[in-house]
Amino acid sequence: MQDENEVRDRVIRYILESSDEEVRAEDVRPETLLRDELDLSSMQAITMVMDLESEFDITVEDEEIEGLRTVGDVLALIDSKR
Repeated sequence: MQDENEVRDRVIRYILESSDEEVRAEDVRPETLLRDELDLSSMQAITMVMDLESEFDITVEDEEIEGLRTVGDVLALIDSKR
């Protein structure tokens, strides 16, 4: 099983790949806002979640996607599904 740091790094990589902003991974914190700071659109967030579902072999419900506001929310969701 992957350790917490490895999972965090992989999730942040997916988030940054989905974002249009030029942000370094080391600048992303759990409280970083997906929409306001990383400029993720709703469609980009959905695509990111689909990629994360494949990556971690999990299923995320539509209602859960709507609740994702921060990087920490995404990390907590992935953790709860693993």
